[in-house]
Amino acid sequence: MKLILISLLLLTAVAGYSADIEKIIGKNDFIAVNDDGTNIPLRYRKVLDAFGIMTTGCTVTHLGNGIVLTAGHCFWAPPTLVEHTGCADTEIIWGVRGNKQGYLKSQCQEVIAAQYTSGLDFAIIKVSPAPDVFIAPDLKRRAIMGDSLTLFSHPDDLPLHWSQNCGVERNQNPLFPADSLQHQCDTNPGSSGATLLSLVNLKVVGIHDGGYLDIDGSGMNYGTFVMNSPIYGILKDLGFN
Repeated sequence: MKLILISLLLLTAVAGYSADIEKIIGKNDFIAVNDDGTNIPLRYRKVLDAFGIMTTGCTVTHLGNGIVLTAGHCFWAPPTLVEHTGCADTEIIWGVRGNKQGYLKSQCQEVIAAQYTSGLDFAIIKVSPAPDVFIAPDLKRRAIMGDSLTLFSHPDDLPLHWSQNCGVERNQNPLFPADSLQHQCDTNPGSSGATLLSLVNLKVVGIHDGGYLDIDGSGMNYGTFVMNSPIYGILKDLGFN
């Protein structure tokens, strides 16, 4: 499994830290999604056009009404929450998979809110034009250990890849904030900002932010929960339920 290493402050404290960007833990489970998505389970095909790739290389997800979710470090967000900042130089291409070059290009209109700390790494942005397809956030229930997840992303700026399924893992590493979402879905540089979807309802429960590798070869990915974070209140204020 490949993991992107994001926070140098965190990683230098982890035994076995290396400056290499990519780490492989276990086998690579990535599946490159073909043009029409027929090589992945049927239930996922209806949401494929909700995933986009930013000009900065991060993965984004359309939540509806032109509201898009990704990682805060993709916008160089500060450790304190910032709201209503510009992003006119950022574009998103939707539906890049297989040999398809995408069906829609959107312009970032505004960074509604963004923050990047060791425990919170998210950006909520407004884009136009907005894709027709969206994936709703889960604002009713926080994912818990053992819940099954899935993830789609653009690793290494490639067309859309599916990481197959993984689970919410127990948070046992003292270097991780107690409220971080730990998972082992495959990721790589470019997967930052990809949303973690619940297999129960295919709603967004978190954002993938980064990962680490221990000296014994084990490792973990981590992210930000939608629930019990500022994301929840901001999305509620934007009309999501």
